[in-house]
Amino acid sequence: MAQFDNVTYTHYSSDLGRAIVPDAATFEQFKLENVLYLKSLLNDGLIKEREPGGIDDACCMMIEESYNAAQIESGKAGGAITSESIGGYSYSKSSKAADIQTEKNAKSTAEKKYKWLSLYCDILNGVR
Repeated sequence: MAQFDNVTYTHYSSDLGRAIVPDAATFEQFKLENVLYLKSLLNDGLIKEREPGGIDDACCMMIEESYNAAQIESGKAGGAITSESIGGYSYSKSSKAADIQTEKNAKSTAEKKYKWLSLYCDILNGVR
């Protein structure tokens, strides 16, 4: 079996037992970006698979992180609150606060993806 053959929704949901990404179509939306990123790291000699299927598993988990980040950025799940009303009181933040939150989310998403990558792969110091 070739590398990235297991980067499928079936593998993600059945073999890894994950359910954050709701369906195969959504999974596919985030697949290409993550597969190409991992391919570039492999081609540059910056990562090495630690266990059989580790890169595929890491890619699936990175897709989940991409999905979570997209949900937060779109305001559908836990995004930055820019205004709220409670009873007769209201409070508004500047849009700058929302921009800062989006930037923080992007950084934390990269850190989360790195975490999954480091669990499944050896990360090397430089091009070999």
